[in-house]
Amino acid sequence: MTYRSRSAASAGAFALVWMLSPATVAACEMCWGAALDNPTTRGISMAMLLLIGMIGMVGGGIGAFFYNAQRRSDRLGRSDMVVTEYGEVMRVDDPS
Repeated sequence: MTYRSRSAASAGAFALVWMLSPATVAACEMCWGAALDNPTTRGISMAMLLLIGMIGMVGGGIGAFFYNAQRRSDRLGRSDMVVTEYGEVMRVDDPS
């Protein structure tokens, strides 16, 4: 294991322990005794889920873009592939 991977793993473990500590995950004073059937509480919960979903969709789109760029780059790295004028990656038939 390299130094960089060890330090990343230890930083990730520290962040996980910190996020799951009781002081971090405890609810604030306003939310602690909130009724679950209250329309305000339900609205705030739905807003949080929406924001988490939006962050996931944007992150997934960015990841898909870089995955696709890497895949196209690998295909073009081979000598038998070219990019057409329409941006498609095609195989070139070798006449020899």
